[in-house]
Amino acid sequence: MTCATCGTANEAGRKFCAECGAPLVVVCPACGGPNRPAAKFCGECGTALSGGATARAGGGPATAAIAPVAERRLVSVLFADLVGFTTLSESRDPESVRELLGRYFEVASDIIGRYGGTIEKFIGDAVMAVWGAPTAHEDDAERAVRSALDLVEAVRRLGQEVDAELMLRAGVLTGEAAVTLGATNQGMVAGDLVNTASRLQSIAPPGTVLVGESTFHAASGAVAFEPAGEQLLKGRQTPAPAFRALRVMARRGGAGRSEQLEPPFVGRAPELRMLKDFHAATAAERRPRLVSIMGQGGIGKTRLVWEFQKYMDGVTEVVYWHQGRSPAYGEGISFWALAEMVRGRAGIQDSDEPGTARSKLAATLDTWIGDDAERRWLEPRLLQLLGLESAEGERPDRESLFAAWRIFFERIAERGVVVLVFEDLQWADGGLLDFIDHVMEWSRDRPLYLITMARPELLDRRPDWGAGRRSFTSLLLEPLAEADMRELLTGLVPGLPEPAVARVLGRAEGIPLYAVETVRMLLAEGRLERDKDTYRPVGDLSELSMPPSLHALIAARLDALEPAERSLLQAASVIGKTFDAAALTAVSSVDTDEVAVRLASLARRELLSREIDPRSPEQGQYGFVQGLIREVAYGTLARRDRRTLHVAAARYFETLDDEGITGVLAEHYLAAYRAQPDGPEGEAVAAQARIALRAAAERARSLGSFVQAVRYLEQALDVTTDPDEEFALRTLAGDAATYAGLSDEPTVHLQRALELARQGTDRRRTLDAIVYYAFARSRLGLVTEGVELMEPARIEYADLSGTPEFVRLDAELARSYLLLGDDEKANEVVDQALPTAEKLELSWETIGLLVTRGAALATLGRLREAIVTLVGAVSVSSSHQLPALELRARVNLSFAAAADDPKLAYATARDGYDLANHLGYRGYQYLLGNAVELAIRIGEWDWAATTLAEALVPGEETRNQTADWRDAQLRGLRGERGVKVDDVLDRIASALGDVTEAQVLMSIHEGRGELALARGEIEDGYRLSMAAFRAHIAPDSGALPRAARAAAWLGDLVALRETRQLIDPFPGRLPAAWRREVDAAIAALEGRREEATSLFLEALDRLRDLGVMYERAVVAVTAVKLLGPDIPELHAAVEEADATFRRLGAS
Repeated sequence: MTCATCGTANEAGRKFCAECGAPLVVVCPACGGPNRPAAKFCGECGTALSGGATARAGGGPATAAIAPVAERRLVSVLFADLVGFTTLSESRDPESVRELLGRYFEVASDIIGRYGGTIEKFIGDAVMAVWGAPTAHEDDAERAVRSALDLVEAVRRLGQEVDAELMLRAGVLTGEAAVTLGATNQGMVAGDLVNTASRLQSIAPPGTVLVGESTFHAASGAVAFEPAGEQLLKGRQTPAPAFRALRVMARRGGAGRSEQLEPPFVGRAPELRMLKDFHAATAAERRPRLVSIMGQGGIGKTRLVWEFQKYMDGVTEVVYWHQGRSPAYGEGISFWALAEMVRGRAGIQDSDEPGTARSKLAATLDTWIGDDAERRWLEPRLLQLLGLESAEGERPDRESLFAAWRIFFERIAERGVVVLVFEDLQWADGGLLDFIDHVMEWSRDRPLYLITMARPELLDRRPDWGAGRRSFTSLLLEPLAEADMRELLTGLVPGLPEPAVARVLGRAEGIPLYAVETVRMLLAEGRLERDKDTYRPVGDLSELSMPPSLHALIAARLDALEPAERSLLQAASVIGKTFDAAALTAVSSVDTDEVAVRLASLARRELLSREIDPRSPEQGQYGFVQGLIREVAYGTLARRDRRTLHVAAARYFETLDDEGITGVLAEHYLAAYRAQPDGPEGEAVAAQARIALRAAAERARSLGSFVQAVRYLEQALDVTTDPDEEFALRTLAGDAATYAGLSDEPTVHLQRALELARQGTDRRRTLDAIVYYAFARSRLGLVTEGVELMEPARIEYADLSGTPEFVRLDAELARSYLLLGDDEKANEVVDQALPTAEKLELSWETIGLLVTRGAALATLGRLREAIVTLVGAVSVSSSHQLPALELRARVNLSFAAAADDPKLAYATARDGYDLANHLGYRGYQYLLGNAVELAIRIGEWDWAATTLAEALVPGEETRNQTADWRDAQLRGLRGERGVKVDDVLDRIASALGDVTEAQVLMSIHEGRGELALARGEIEDGYRLSMAAFRAHIAPDSGALPRAARAAAWLGDLVALRETRQLIDPFPGRLPAAWRREVDAAIAALEGRREEATSLFLEALDRLRDLGVMYERAVVAVTAVKLLGPDIPELHAAVEEADATFRRLGAS
């Protein structure tokens, strides 16, 4: 088989390429059939293999109606009747009786349907159900008996709820009957068996289940019975034996067996080898690597990682292992898995008091973080992750949080490979997925080995998972081959009869958990016993009744439990995959001692396991052996029980007073509401859900998980009817969506919030809504639209000028004016807003206004005032730990100082870009653009080339537009072949669309102008450079001197004098040098050669003092171009220019 990725020929039967490790086959999600990776449709069933389609190719004909068919079948018939209902009906109101009967029918339907039965009919307060028709299963008799036992218990609970003596009796018979398949308006099952089952039920004592001899033999492997004696039923001439069903049987497999059943590890050797090889590569290359293990539930993801962990535990190499899981709540709890990893590294137990947890984290940071300043910076952000530190009063700072968490693991990785294992990623919140992307994008030279485990549903939420990422490998686990499954079974149970092995393999379909659960079931039934490290059959297993699917098999195991244990397991499934005894006691309302006994029993049955690792934050907790067991247990709960248990769980978690579990609390209340939303209880639960969801959103937002915050808030909106609550939720959702970078959600939520605000009477609220909406539009590049909204609002709400809301309006309006190039208005608004901002002690707004003012002053020609203002803004925002404002101040300072102190501007932009890189900030492309532009002027081209190469990682789909353009510019200046700068600019201009930001438009025109001059298209170069200057008049604009040089080269004195007039008002030492250069060019064109020489030399001296060596070299070339090569005074400058061009590699 030839690999579609690298073209290497592989021997038949391989699953992965021997050369590159790529999968050689793709498994059909519908039928499991193997297909080549390039196949679009499955060759077995026609299912689409790309784009998530599941429909069969070509659709398929409509299903034809099936005519009724009469057959003789082996069936199990259940009759059940309420005892005491007639007496109850006589003493109760008819409506309440009808409601009670309706609830009984609903419970009966739910239980019978859950066990695969079909309700034949309701007769008054009796029910008849059948198993074996229309669909037969090998364990139909067991299902019928289990269903009957559950019905008895359910009716008993129902009687307690209505304070009545209400009981149920039932009879089950198994045998042949006449069955009409496809019957309508007639009975499906008929014959003597039906009549006998009804009569058997009639003699059963209340609260019991009687079965016939055939049912007893068919179900005795899973159900405990006791003889009920010979019974003479009406219409029968001879008595027949009857048996009373007691409970679902669950016998211990033998004393001393291990708590966890560990079968042989088979069929995954290539995958394990890949994990080992990738680990070795991570250590050798010292760079991050991500392996995404994907496969359906029960396929062996956890086992594969467990084998790898055992291997890593035995090697001598230092490896730091971290593991965390994402709970199966809604769309995930914010960063739960990551918090588990930090807790594990710090040795923080779930039971630790907050003070103890803080002390342990501080000690951990002392161990791993050597720099005091970095330690102080990391600690509050890690505490925030653990829910131990409130972020109240601070703006959410997603980038710095992500950076802190990444750096924590990077510092550990300086001492050895760090492994981060994320379990159940299909349930992770979007923020955690973004953090994994962040680590892979921003961590460059640290051995971080990330392993994720997920079901294929992850791709429904994140279709581009891993796409374009460097060092990413997707590992799809396919079903095991039959030979591997046979080895697994015979390794566990030597001597298992071949018919039993064949039956298991036929049903398992390559899913190892099915085989393991079969063995666990046989253990619970007592049909296997422990023999050292294996098991051997007890009795004849050649005839084995096998459930049809893994879910059915697990359900069969749960049905085999005693009712009390089954109820306890259901309560545990509501809490989550892991839980402690205290939580289960609170939720189930079962006595503590009894819970302990039941948990030990469930652990012996290998449904639960207990965490004993002292390094784990969940030490002492119980957990489901497999996530599917929890899902099946949860699925058996009736809706009413779900609401009751979820509310109990929520109230328990409320008592813990732990900010880190706000998402858990919210999901419990929401699940309780969704289970049963009607009535006064539903309204009360909805109110609690809104409060909890809002708190969960605030928690997610404080951690920078903005998408998750939006989802929580949208869920809260689903259970909200009050306009004031809707306004608050819409505002929060829109703001979070804006920070998340979503496209449509900010407008939808904030526009609705503005509508609601205008319908009310709170004008301050309306003003805030206007600002939020304008900011959201600005973030989409639609600055003008925001200004058109804010300008009339500033007049309409002038009476609120002394409020924080009006200050925020002014701050956003001034920033928008600046982006549009209207610096006069920007500065005017800032001057009016600053006194109020200072008076109200609005630190964020005050610093932000100063940053805007600095940039506006620079453009207005008040350069030194601008530089002083911005230097102060950088310092103050840094001391206040407001990195977003510091970076914005650095952007503006690098712009303003460029005209007077290019080296300061370069250092400011370069340090700012390093800070943004360190923090993982994506939104500061201007810093990179400014730093590279200044590096080109100064002559730091090698730094620029290296930095741009890092910013443009090969193979990544998303491109940094600023880096793209500057990279093409630099390579073009160096004369590299194949560089199409105009194509790059066309692509960027197309991507920007309707953006109205002046600085962006200037960059596009400037790039085109420089390209034209490099081609020798001097007239186009002049025109485009002037267009760039007019798009955004800036004191440091390189477009204007470039236009002047083009005019000089064209000999166009009129154009040259125009550029001289335009440069004249600009302050700063760099424009002063430009003026000398232009004056020199004018003198040269007018024949005043001596004056021109003197002016050129003065310009060259000024440029050398400023350190802009490349620009100095270009001016020297212009001087020679206009005056010729025979001017002795210019020889040194020309030689120096030649050396500069050679050093830089300029063409």
